[in-house]
Amino acid sequence: MRIEYLLNKVDFLEYQLFAASNSEIIIKNRKNSRIRLPIVYFILGLLLFLFADLIFALVFIGLGVAWYILHPYFMKKRYQRHFANHVEENYHNRFGKVVSLDFEEEFIIVKDFLGESKLRIKEITEINETKSYIFIKLSSGESLIIPKNSISNLNELNRILTKIASDFDIIQNICLDWEWK
Repeated sequence: MRIEYLLNKVDFLEYQLFAASNSEIIIKNRKNSRIRLPIVYFILGLLLFLFADLIFALVFIGLGVAWYILHPYFMKKRYQRHFANHVEENYHNRFGKVVSLDFEEEFIIVKDFLGESKLRIKEITEINETKSYIFIKLSSGESLIIPKNSISNLNELNRILTKIASDFDIIQNICLDWEWK
């Protein structure tokens, strides 16, 4: 089967956000940054309550609670800006260029404006599907990004990917309700 499609900035951004949402390091960093400052504010508020003024103690405790509640919203936007800048800086020359994938028995032939690559199917580590994309992750850490709205025969592609996943014992994650949080 052969598929051809164009990739744009949004496609690369969605992949970066999906990869970040599944990265244990980023998940841990986001949790830690959400908790650290409120703990400091709470401790300062407690010390002020014990040794100084009740008003300042309540202000610090209130700041800690506000940070804890509002932090996810602001970090979501911060990561989006960061990855948008990263995509613009590193992938801008790939926007709007045709990508072609040929699925063969043991290889995927990838053709784009840079040239042609022959990827072994056994080097696929996982196949991730969201509502709008399919991401094929390779053992090298790179991924093939396939926007579903650009594929005319999506059922055939899903059948091929399901067969690849079962034949080569590849993890297939279907996250149709995934969204960046």
